[in-house]
Amino acid sequence: MDDDGGHLLGELQSLDPAVRADVVRLLDRVVRDLPAHWRRRTGVPQLMVFLDGPEDVRMERITLRELSEHGYLDEFSRWAGGVPVAKAREHGCAALVHGNRIHARINRIGPFGSGWHAPDTSVFVRVAHRDLKMTRSLSFEFDVEGRLLPRLVFPRRILDTLARARPS
Repeated sequence: MDDDGGHLLGELQSLDPAVRADVVRLLDRVVRDLPAHWRRRTGVPQLMVFLDGPEDVRMERITLRELSEHGYLDEFSRWAGGVPVAKAREHGCAALVHGNRIHARINRIGPFGSGWHAPDTSVFVRVAHRDLKMTRSLSFEFDVEGRLLPRLVFPRRILDTLARARPS
């Protein structure tokens, strides 16, 4: 995403208003609740976010074992978009959330102390909607604040971009 969020805003504004409203609801939930699920050692967990009724959005953890039911984990980037598509058929809109270091966790690359333990620096959100032909893949960079009690913090520009993208 660029510095002012223009790319994300353009992506969201190009959607039909009803679809955009659903996608923004999911993204709001990710930005609001992901800091509670994030841990410095394990990074960004794999989460499934989906609409649960007309007003509610639900966020659930999805394990690598559950993801492997959709395809071989070493080919994650090829089939990961299909996971939210299956959930979107049932709920209208869904997203698969994971960190940018998911391949290192899947493949357990390197011995202890190597890049395997390098932290995530961004979050990937693969969004599918019943009325969209293709999934959208969005990424959000984040910061980590605090040494004793670290916490994930999204830059203010992401929150501002989501607020501007809401249909009026």
